[in-house]
Amino acid sequence: RSLIKARKDKNVKAIVLRIDSPGGYALTSDLIWREIELTKKVKPVVVSMGNYAASGGYYIACNANKIFAENNTITGSIGVFGILPNFNKLATKIGIHTEQVRTNENASEYSPFLPLDEKFKAVTVEGVEHIYKTFVARVAEGRKMSYAQVDSVAQGRVWSGSQALKIGLVDKIGGLDDAIKEAASLSKTKEYSTQNFPE
Repeated sequence: RSLIKARKDKNVKAIVLRIDSPGGYALTSDLIWREIELTKKVKPVVVSMGNYAASGGYYIACNANKIFAENNTITGSIGVFGILPNFNKLATKIGIHTEQVRTNENASEYSPFLPLDEKFKAVTVEGVEHIYKTFVARVAEGRKMSYAQVDSVAQGRVWSGSQALKIGLVDKIGGLDDAIKEAASLSKTKEYSTQNFPE
């Protein structure tokens, strides 16, 4: 909402997105990534990384016009994982038994009280791999790198800001003030003030 509001505000000439996040859901990250893509068509977007901009935090940074990180910012973590809790052995041990009745083998939801079905596991792994490939492709496009280059530094590995600069995941080392100056420069604005979104 804040990106949309700032994008539509004619008084806003550039946006500095401050990221301090270890990550989150892939869908949420992709929605924010899309808003940044739309915003870049109208005005520059510069990212300023705080303590963390990892996983989903990096996903929403990768397509900015410029990325600033501190030397010790934890970033990268270009990777995806899924969790399937399973209590089948414990439930059986304490006498809890469950059964599923369904009209088709794909009609039921995952149950943590039944042994993990190999077909369901395969579909889940396929989904995780699809999200990973999308993530790597987004980074490759945003950072103007090849898929193979990104994959070689991805796979869930984390980097400090100074390491990320060397491998091409960020553009410059600097803080929020440096990012603001860069945003002003990109928008060809000499006199400016800042406004926080959301207020």
